[in-house]
Amino acid sequence: MSRGALSESEDAAVIDVGSNSVRLVVYRIDGRAMTPTLNEKVMAGLGRDIARTGVLSKAGVDSALRALKRFATLIESLGVRHVFPVATAAVREAKDGPAFAQRVEAETGLKLRILSGEDEARLSALGVSAGAPDAKGLVGDLGGASLELIEISPKGVGRGETFPLGPLTLMRGDEIDYERVSKRIADVLSETRLLSKRGGDFYAVGGAWRALGRIDFALKNHPLGVLHHHEMSRAQVLKVADVVRGQSKKSLEKLEEAAAKRAETLPYAAAVLAHIMQIGQFDRVVLSAFGLREGVLLERMSERALSVHPLIAAAEAITGRSSRGRAFGEALEQWIAPMFAGQPAMFPKKREEVLRAAAARLADVGGPLHPDQRVEVMFDLILRAPLAAISHEERAFLAAAIHHRYTKAPPKHAEAYMRLLNDERQAGAAALGAALRLGADLSGRSQPLLGAFEIAAVDGKLVLKVKKKAAHLVTDTAARRLDAAAQALGLTAETKIV
Repeated sequence: MSRGALSESEDAAVIDVGSNSVRLVVYRIDGRAMTPTLNEKVMAGLGRDIARTGVLSKAGVDSALRALKRFATLIESLGVRHVFPVATAAVREAKDGPAFAQRVEAETGLKLRILSGEDEARLSALGVSAGAPDAKGLVGDLGGASLELIEISPKGVGRGETFPLGPLTLMRGDEIDYERVSKRIADVLSETRLLSKRGGDFYAVGGAWRALGRIDFALKNHPLGVLHHHEMSRAQVLKVADVVRGQSKKSLEKLEEAAAKRAETLPYAAAVLAHIMQIGQFDRVVLSAFGLREGVLLERMSERALSVHPLIAAAEAITGRSSRGRAFGEALEQWIAPMFAGQPAMFPKKREEVLRAAAARLADVGGPLHPDQRVEVMFDLILRAPLAAISHEERAFLAAAIHHRYTKAPPKHAEAYMRLLNDERQAGAAALGAALRLGADLSGRSQPLLGAFEIAAVDGKLVLKVKKKAAHLVTDTAARRLDAAAQALGLTAETKIV
């Protein structure tokens, strides 16, 4: 186990002992990027009886220990040096929680860090910021036994509160009594200082709420099945909650695979989220696939790693962190920027800059693929890549840009391309892809050779300045790439030897 700072290019494991599930996730750490390489979960139900008995479920303890013994063996076999085992509400609140933690250490060698409610909320908010550094609003992390609320902004985390509103805490028997549960939720949330008519964004963390997101996917046939940063309006949340309320446990199991796994707890999770949306008058829910586990890692990262935007770090991790590839990506980002002077904005200025930076890092991601198949797979590859800090619309834009890095033709049969991007953003992605293609092909993806050229949009022209000693590098292919980029930007091409 480790308490030191995480280094780049190594593995780290987080073991999350929750009230409902026990999970191991092994991550590859590349700077700020955290890419899961192994993810195992056991629905142990440690906190299933805690509201009634005050102690951990005996069956849950047995199940959790079996899982933890396996996790410890996997970690040892994989040679993971940095291991962070944490326990949340059930172990924290149960009378026999300390005894369970001692037994875990004795039988597995894993020393559990039992998190306070405040620590749990803070780490969940840190995790959300790892996947959405511009997040501003309120984070809610719904576990099996408790709900943590905490304020978040680009400056960091703020006030936090903990409430006994997890599904396992609210349960009383097999069938849900909605009237009783609704009254209990309202009574408990009447004590909050954070919710009243707050408005803005609510960032939802937790498996049960992600399952609600999958139901929303199914209800509206959403074109992208990526839960991270899926957005739902208040009306959509209430609609999903009504759908869940109208289903029996058996019908919920048939509705959606994720719902089937959580059919017993899902109605309680839906009721809690509906109350939060109504009391807080939030405009939308933003689902976060990042939470407590990512927060545990984030607090161990160096200042150098944290200085890189998470989307750029993720793009670098996907393409590999070789010094040559990284140098070219950074140089290409700066090189193409003058081409977009005066172009219509696709996204807010800072977002456009980050998206261009990520696109530049991904400009050669298709290099190892066969040329005959590269175009066929590139859009879907980037659309579903493990990227952080990116909305669904931005995913589609970035995927389209990398697709156009290799071809002028739009993606074939790509529903996400048609439904998530309007005509202007489709054209903008094509222009960005053409710019990447020009820079990459002109220089042979060499950072020193890229420095032999300058390019800028000037008076309706896309002007390429070439140093005299590099004039032989401007081939017919390079000239075609320049013409294509100029056309995509609504300009005319011109080459100057200087």
